Amino acid sequence: MDADTPDDAYNHVMRRWHVGGWLVAVAVGLALGCGTASVEEPEAIEEPVAEAPPAPVPAFINLLPWGKVDFSRGQFASLAACNGFVRDLPGYSFYTTPERCEPLEDPMYCTRWQDPDGPAEIDCFKGQGGCEVELPRHDMRAENAGRSIAGRCEPTPLADAWSEYQASHPTDVPASQ
Repeated sequence: MDADTPDDAYNHVMRRWHVGGWLVAVAVGLALGCGTASVEEPEAIEEPVAEAPPAPVPAFINLLPWGKVDFSRGQFASLAACNGFVRDLPGYSFYTTPERCEPLEDPMYCTRWQDPDGPAEIDCFKGQGGCEVELPRHDMRAENAGRSIAGRCEPTPLADAWSEYQASHPTDVPASQ
């Protein structure tokens, strides 16, 4: 074979690149491996801190279908306590019982009124829609029974509404359960 053939010329160049590639790899390896070795102190391994379970959120029963907050049954220490109470009701059935224990978020939508022969009252709902559905009932009572309506579906923090209910029903409110 003649050295001038294209295959021989190609192989000759490739051998040169192959040897050159190995030389570069060895030089880079020596440069990285032979550097001054610095002893670093290992970082302290932080133990994962177990997060405390969230504190129980006080709960109230809310009534289907409009999500009315049932202050008359009192405040429960947690959703679990609320659900236990509801399940112990005499006519409890998951599908037909209107009482539900669900997380309530601020604001509640509250209507305030007073009948001529009673204390100031407050009805609160999870959403504005449920509150507005009940407004015609209040309007009818205002026309026929002298009810005076002090506020209609006003956004109110749950804690404020609960305090207001307790103030107007000092003997009717059960202790927290």
